[in-house]
Amino acid sequence: MTAQTPPPVLAASTTPAAPAPAAPAPAPAPTHPHSFLEAGHCHYNAATQLAKSPQHSGPADHLAGIAAECAIKAMLLDFFGSVQDAPHGIPYSPAIRNNPAAPSKTQIEKARKASEHGHLPHVWDQLLLLADGHRGAIVLAHVPQQNPFRESADTWDVAHRYRDSSQISDQRVKRHLAAARTVIAAYQQAK
Repeated sequence: MTAQTPPPVLAASTTPAAPAPAAPAPAPAPTHPHSFLEAGHCHYNAATQLAKSPQHSGPADHLAGIAAECAIKAMLLDFFGSVQDAPHGIPYSPAIRNNPAAPSKTQIEKARKASEHGHLPHVWDQLLLLADGHRGAIVLAHVPQQNPFRESADTWDVAHRYRDSSQISDQRVKRHLAAARTVIAAYQQAK
């Protein structure tokens, strides 16, 4: 019978154990993808269909304004530094929000309100204010400097969705459809 030799005993390592892997860095705050441009296209297409029937001029005009508003918000978010903190939050411009006229509480609140990208005609004016750089030059070359949704006697308002269609002229609808088409095209040119 042969004697078996025991396996060799390994000496304890004097090297320190490798440190445990570091915890992964926290993920960056989620950005909320918006679909403003896609919504703008959909509203524009619906508006052009509705504009074919005179009895639907009110909804056509309303959707033309919403289409333009969506395309403008897409440009502000994608090209000019605006942010949207929550999926359904109001987009805003940090450049406007962080520059109140004076550090008083009232001025800070005014700056917060002024920075929000709400409805037309105000959001058109914000685009003209915030468009800068190469993309800004492209956008400003395509969109009218005179806000077509701020006609002195015929200002577009989101509340006009409640108006009787007979109060909305065909010329107004055509002007707003053309403006919506222009801002959608400006986005595509600046892309």
